[in-house]
Amino acid sequence: MSNNLQKVGRLMVKNGTYKDETGKEKNRYHEIGIVLATPHHSQITIKLHANGFGEGMFANVFYDEGKKPNFADKEPLGATPADDITPEDIPF
Repeated sequence: MSNNLQKVGRLMVKNGTYKDETGKEKNRYHEIGIVLATPHHSQITIKLHANGFGEGMFANVFYDEGKKPNFADKEPLGATPADDITPEDIPF
């Protein structure tokens, strides 16, 4: 498994409803795992939490043929453009 995976989302299932303080009905969700991805989302993995079948498991996500997005022109998550960095920003 790639060591540069970052958490990008939560895997949730609806498990009921509740009423908020104004009486409006809202959905209640339970987290069953997390979604991890490389900076350009070229690799996506789902980490399922432990369940009744045993320990948590990892599931890889594979794009369908011809459906993989082109992320080559995108900045990685949390990236700062080089023109925004000044010599004073470098801590050494």
